[in-house]
Formats: sequence, C-alpha cells, structure tokens
Amino acid sequence: MSENEDLSFEELAREQDEAPAGRERRRGKRRGHRRKGGGLLSVLPLLLVLAVVATLGYGGYRGYQWVTSNVNVEQEAQDYPGPGSGEVIVEVAQGDTGSDIAATLVEQDVIKSTGPFITIFSSTPDASNIEPGIYRLKSQMTSADALDALLDPANLAGYRVIIPEGLRLTQIWERLAEETEFEVEDFEQAAKDYTSYGIPENEAKSLEGYLWPGRYDIPEDATAEDIIQMMWERMEKELTSRDIPQEDWHRHLTLASLAEMEVRDEDDYGKVVRTILNRLDGKGEAKGSPMPLQFDSTVHYVTGKSASVGTTDKERKTDDPYNTYVNTGLPPGPIAAPGAKALDATIDPPKGDWLYFVTVNTDTGETKFAETWKQHEKNVKEWQEWANS
Repeated sequence: MSENEDLSFEELAREQDEAPAGRERRRGKRRGHRRKGGGLLSVLPLLLVLAVVATLGYGGYRGYQWVTSNVNVEQEAQDYPGPGSGEVIVEVAQGDTGSDIAATLVEQDVIKSTGPFITIFSSTPDASNIEPGIYRLKSQMTSADALDALLDPANLAGYRVIIPEGLRLTQIWERLAEETEFEVEDFEQAAKDYTSYGIPENEAKSLEGYLWPGRYDIPEDATAEDIIQMMWERMEKELTSRDIPQEDWHRHLTLASLAEMEVRDEDDYGKVVRTILNRLDGKGEAKGSPMPLQFDSTVHYVTGKSASVGTTDKERKTDDPYNTYVNTGLPPGPIAAPGAKALDATIDPPKGDWLYFVTVNTDTGETKFAETWKQHEKNVKEWQEWANS
C-alpha cells in the first residue's frame, strides 16, 4: 500500500500543496517525461491545421471555378444571343431611368431580361445621353446591341418637332408641316372641332394657346388629330399640375400669352401680368376706371405681322375684338402658346402699382415699368434715345 492510500481526497490535495522541494522535483521530472514523449503530439495539431487549410484552399479554388462558370452561363441564359430580327418601335419617355428602359425593352421582347441591360447601362457613361424619343430596334437583341442602338440617333423613328414658346397656331401648323408629311390644311381641318379633344368651349372658339410648346416625338403612323391631342394633353397636364381651376384656364392662358409676347426677360412676366390686372381694375392714376391694355402684341395678332416690327396708327385703329387699343379688357383668348414661366406668372404675380411699361433696349430686352404717366414718358424718352443712337 502506498503512503497516500489512507489519505482522504482533501488531505491528498493539501499534501500536494505542502510537498517539500524534493517531491516537487519528482513531480517536475514526471512532467518533463511527458514533454519528452509529447514532441510528436505537439506537432500533430499544426499538421492538422495545414491539411485543413490546404483542403479549403483547393475547395475554394474549385468553388470559384464552379461559381464563375455557372454565373457566366446564367448571365448568358438571361440574354438573347442576338443579333435580332424584324422591327420593334420602342419609346423612351422623358425621365426614364436605365431600369425603366430595360423594363420597356423586355415588355416588347427586344431583350430577354432586365439584369444584363441594367448592368451594361450602369457601366456605360454615355448611357445617360439616351434621349427621349421613339426608336426603331429589333426583336431579341443582345442587351449590348440594344444599348448601342439607343445611343445611335440614326435609329430614331417618326418625327421630332420642336415648338418654341410664343408661336401662333398658324405658325405651329407651319412648323409641323415642315417636319412631317402633313399639310397646313390638314391641321386646320383637324382643329375646327376643338372641343372634341377635351378642350372646354371658350369665348374665342379656338384652341389657340391650348397647345403646349416643347419637343415632340411623333410616331410615323400618327394623324393630324393625334398630334393635336398629344399637344393638348401636355397643356392639360401643366394646367392641372398648377391647380388652376378649369373654369379659369382660359383667363390664365390669355394672360400668360400676353406676357409671353410683350417682354423678352422671363423675370418680367409677373410684372406684365400685374400691370394688366392693374389697368383692368383701374388702379392708381386710372382712379377706378378700367384702362385699355394698348398692347402692340394684340395688334400683331390681328395683322399677322411679326412681333419684331412696330405697329402703325392705321393698324392700331383696326376694328377687331383682339385689338386692345380700341377695346377695353382682355382679348377674347390667347394670342400665342405660352410657356411654363409665363403660365407660372399668372398664378401669383408680384405686388406693384405699375400701369405702364416699355422696352428701352430691344437688343437686351431691358424693360422699365412705371406707376405714373410722367414716369412712363421718361422711360419712353430713354427708348427713343436708344433707338436713335
């Protein structure tokens, strides 16, 4: 029996804690024996780690090969092989993003899925240069070919027409006839029944001023009626977006057209509108009596002359409801197609007591407004001096 055999566990533990140096050395030798015999054991974990790393590395490489191979296959499966066939007419709308365009192309079977197109679109700097319009593409193209086709203006289909602000209907018809295969008479005939487009009946009995200026991409199979409808719907959208009540549309368009035609600087549109309202209300020197507007632009509308020329005494005496020299109040309707800034000016014109204005420099468009006739005469004199110089 060993000397520790009758000792309890607690006593044995205490004995080990209090053992003399010699016993400690014996314990130390036993530990040394274990280290001597455990050299190989200590190396085994390291070998095991290296083996796992090697296995993972090989597996990762094989995994990488599999993923890249299958991803490429998947991407190819999401795209048509091309080059495509037939003809597909696609419209890119104003404000369309790459995702919007991709969705349109998928819907019309130009490309197979949106993913590849969006990827190429995002990595192509020139893709942001795609213009709104109608394009002639093919069915089942590759995403790359479809993007290239949209970047090529040669693929634009239909007619692209730009209508500037301030054009009369007669000028709009001429511009449309120049850019399409229609004649002026086609538009004049289509415009006779103006209420058929949804335009409210108005005092002028015309759609003058009701067609929104801007750029239009017109399909090749569009009719004259389709083009008018397209332009009116744009105007209707602009009117409703500004919360102008329908019963006030005609008045706002008339005011906006006058502002559009009277001054060149858009910052002056609001002042023109306020001047019109002041004269109609008889403010200031008018002492409550409405004043005729006396706008040359309305005489130009009657005579059909360009706004760049003056009016004669005879023309200003013309008996016509649009002549604001011989009639008090607004003309029966708009005298041109107003733009966004002019229409905005009619909603909240600036405060002021102006009754008169004159453009003192027709080169720069500088216009001066006055509250009194005396101030106005001084401004007119400045214009005359400029004109004589």
